[in-house]
Amino acid sequence: MSSERTYPDIKFLETDTEIIESNMIALYEYLVQQTPGREHYKCYPGSPERVFIAWMAEIVVQQRILIEDTAKKNVPRYAEGEYLDSLAELFKDIERLPATPAVATFRCYISEAQPQSVIVPQGTRITFDGNITFETTEELEIKAGQTYGDVTGQCQTPGTVGNNLAPGQVKEIVDVYDYYLKVENTTTTTGGAEEENDADYYERMRESMESFSTAGPVNSYIYHAKSVSAAVADVAATSPEPGEVDVRVLLQDSTQPTETVLKQIEEALNADDVRPLTDVVTVSAPEAVEFEIDLTFYTQRNSQASSSVIEEDARAAVENYISWQTSKMGRDINPSYLIQQLMGAGVKRVEVRKPVFTTIEETKVATLKRSTMNVLNGGVEDA
Repeated sequence: MSSERTYPDIKFLETDTEIIESNMIALYEYLVQQTPGREHYKCYPGSPERVFIAWMAEIVVQQRILIEDTAKKNVPRYAEGEYLDSLAELFKDIERLPATPAVATFRCYISEAQPQSVIVPQGTRITFDGNITFETTEELEIKAGQTYGDVTGQCQTPGTVGNNLAPGQVKEIVDVYDYYLKVENTTTTTGGAEEENDADYYERMRESMESFSTAGPVNSYIYHAKSVSAAVADVAATSPEPGEVDVRVLLQDSTQPTETVLKQIEEALNADDVRPLTDVVTVSAPEAVEFEIDLTFYTQRNSQASSSVIEEDARAAVENYISWQTSKMGRDINPSYLIQQLMGAGVKRVEVRKPVFTTIEETKVATLKRSTMNVLNGGVEDA
């Protein structure tokens, strides 16, 4: 697993009100003491001068905060939104990735086999509920003698809104084609993502520096793979043999990549200005390593929070752990982090029977077996 570099916080100006007010008082006393006969002047609390200085100190602090904020917007690590966008020219002028639509495979049926091919036009729309609508991305030819054909469809609304619709849920035809019988999605709709957020955009900016080389550096492949779609959450690139590059891709929400996304990434990585002539690049999903959760937590009697609130927080902590554990390839299955999350939720103690610590290779990802998940409330104990 690669280690993440940490950076010290940057502070351009002092913004502590007490320090600024103290400095202003000291300066005022010094200036007054330069006047003959007032060498021992003191600015006492409650005096008109002290009140005025306190008021001025608040104004100075507010101005300094604005200056501090403006200065940090010129540092990519602190910049947000359009300010981060404007700094992209420092990093090969890369652009923020737009929202991407969910996709799925659709099976289009006709009433009976025909002696000639039947064409389902590109852009044929199929809707889930009238609001979430998919359209075919290419023309489908149902060959003579066949009664159905498969085609890729994508949601008309980019983003996560079209994700996680089960096979058979998207089946209401909008644009009826010749000999229409029925249509439905045969795969779960996945791959939709919102516009790239600031954290991911900044990380990709840093990785973009590797893309200047076409000598085959690992981070170059990672950068180009992430640049295909905002749905890509994690990429691992390894070289098992000289001249071979194995690229694994994980989507947002710990989702395995669709064939469409894998194909797009493979095409991007095999471009002439990306891949060295000697490299053979393969792109695939990470190998899943299943783990289970089986634990009992206990709450403390007379705790400041009620047992029901702590139980709710504890179960939310388990879900947070699952999200963390499954969102990145090469992340070891670590029950210590699960315990940390639960203790932070306010439980007194926790007994974790599963999972056990397991090392995960960088091309694999931990996947929860939810059907066996067992999170028990062991009750209240004395302190």
